[in-house]
Amino acid sequence: MRRRPCHAGGRPATGRGNRGGGSLLFRAEVPMPDDLYDRDILAWSIAQAERLRRVAAGERVNDVDWANVIEEIESVGRSEARSVDSLLTMALVHALKVVAWPDHAAARKWRNEIAAFLVGAERRFSPSMAQHLDVQDIYAAARRQVLDLDMGRPPQPLPDSTDLTLADLLDESLGADTLIARLKPA
Repeated sequence: MRRRPCHAGGRPATGRGNRGGGSLLFRAEVPMPDDLYDRDILAWSIAQAERLRRVAAGERVNDVDWANVIEEIESVGRSEARSVDSLLTMALVHALKVVAWPDHAAARKWRNEIAAFLVGAERRFSPSMAQHLDVQDIYAAARRQVLDLDMGRPPQPLPDSTDLTLADLLDESLGADTLIARLKPA
């Protein structure tokens, strides 16, 4: 159920006061504090969404925080790309841990988690992200994480780079065993 717009006193707007005879409800705006974006992002986003709905309905709205709305929209895309980057990094970290310590007690768990990370990345990926995801950078970050681990014994050698592509990592037929095999040094 959609809530009716309220005026400053908190009571529903009645439509009275719409002198033009049109269908718009009267709205006495409660000004949005200038620092709301910094103080309470949830309240800010709710207020901005309402203002944007009104703009979309053809109403003139003067207090849309355009600079921050634009920044947040751009941020959504970057955040989604970072989530795919993170999932691919974690898949590679777990695969490299299996390569580095194949007999470790947690190796089976690592194998299972590889599949979950790859499926998550595949589901979140959209084609425009490809230009923002560099497999060599992702691999290098994963390799550094693995080499920084203290597993009680030194790791098996890990390749400095990989020939895997983004398409390889996002291919639904790529399983943990295939990924691990592709990461083993020649």
